[in-house]
Parts: sequence; structure tokens; C-alpha cells
Amino acid sequence: MIAALPLFGAFLAGLGTRRWLQQHITLLFRLQLAAGIGLLSVLAGWSFDISVRNVAAIGVLLVAQLTSVAVASRLFATRTDGALFSFWMFGNPTFWTAPVAAAALGAEAAVFVIAYDMLTQARIAVGVRYMRANAPKAQSARTALADYAPTIAAMSGLALGVVLPAPHFVDSVVAGLGIGMALAGFLLLGVSWPRNRWTGAPQVAMTARALALHYTLVPAILGIATLAGVDLPGAVWLLAFGPVPTSVVSFSQVYGYSPRTAATGLAVSIAAAIVLLPLSLSLAG
Repeated sequence: MIAALPLFGAFLAGLGTRRWLQQHITLLFRLQLAAGIGLLSVLAGWSFDISVRNVAAIGVLLVAQLTSVAVASRLFATRTDGALFSFWMFGNPTFWTAPVAAAALGAEAAVFVIAYDMLTQARIAVGVRYMRANAPKAQSARTALADYAPTIAAMSGLALGVVLPAPHFVDSVVAGLGIGMALAGFLLLGVSWPRNRWTGAPQVAMTARALALHYTLVPAILGIATLAGVDLPGAVWLLAFGPVPTSVVSFSQVYGYSPRTAATGLAVSIAAAIVLLPLSLSLAG
């Protein structure tokens, strides 16, 4: 809980400045995505340790998340915010799991989570494409480069690592920058937060359905892999039982989905993640 306090502080700072910044939220969100997350993606790709254990762990986690996204896309296909619910299933690697993992499990655990998030940005590109295609608000083709920048940057960093091995200190830079991006993400979350009544009974009901899928399918697949002998880093459990992506509220503002639905889902999932934290830390060992 102590590790999460700076994140909530950044959120409150965003709430306090949203009167001045909310009119610029689209620009701020895409600057953070293209510049901040883009740089983090390059460094994560550059410093990633390509080993059988790490690749196997990334593969299992990726299969679990993509399976959950595929199920959600069919389950919520008829709803206006269906694409947004599908995006929830990717969890919250950088903006929640990384700083909590750094505080509870050490920097190495945080680096693995950030590397997973950055190196599998293609999965996010699929989710972003689905949201862009179904967005109530039309999206300019010129904005696609910013939305897909982390994916491009991660692949560039991985290619750089093949040619020029990264110095050892880059791991620490990745962990530090990941925490910085988490703070920036929660700041933008506060700026994007709906001004008026942000929740209601329909939103809570849909959130319960989506989180039921989020908290059962991915942990079940990770559990099966563990029983099968796959050596998974403990941080995967923090991700599996963590909140939905912080960016869903900003995406709802940028793409025209319901900010109330996104805000309700994020708030309830953060509360659930705090309640489930002892369980996830126990599983993490």
C-alpha cells in the first residue's frame, strides 16, 4: 500500500490541475505515449536478457492475456464500449505492477514487468487498433504514429540490443523511468477524470462482469503453466491480480468512449487490486 501512495499523489495532482490541462488532454496523452513510453520501450528492448526462462515466461503471460482479450471481445461485442472492455484484459504492467514489484520484490522484478510490457507492445497495438476502429469519435490517420510509437520503439530497441549490448546500468534506468512514467500516467489520469458524476449502477454491473473475467482466466492459465513446470517470475501474479490499464480513462476521452465506464472500471479494479495484494504477494513468493 505504501508503494502505491506516490501514484495516488500524482492522481490528486492531476485532479488539481485538470481545470487548466483537460483541454489539452489529447496532446498530453499522445506526447506521453510517443515520447515517454517510446523512450522506455527502446531502453527495455535494448536491455532485455534473452534467456529461455524469460522468453518462456513472456510467452505464457502473453498467451494468457491474449486469450482473455479474445474472450472479452466476443463477450462484449454488442456493447458500445466493448472494445474498451477488451482492452482492460491487458492489465496494468507499467503504471501499477512495476512500482509495486520494485517496492515488494526488488528492481529485477520491476524490470521484467516493464520489459514484458514494452517488448510485447504488438499486443497493445492490436488493442489500440480495435479501439480506433470502433471509436465513437473519428480518429485522424495522422495520430496513428503516436498511438503505435511504443510498439515501433520496442522493436527498435530489441534490434539495437542484438548489434550493441546494453550497459548494465540501463536496467536501473529502465526501472527508474518506468516509475516516472507511472507517476506521469496517474497525473494524466487525474486530468482525464470525469468532472461530474463518474459512476452509476450500470457501470458497476458491467465492471463486475469484466473484472470477473480479468481475475479468473489469466490467473488460471498462469496456474496451469506453473503446475506444468514453467518457471514464472513472481511479478506475473502482481499483474494478474492488478487493476485494469490506467490509460483506459485517457483512451475513453481521446476515442469518445464512456469516461464514466472507464473511471468506474479503473476505480473498482484498483480497490480490488489492493484487497488482493496479499494473495498476489503470497503467490509471488
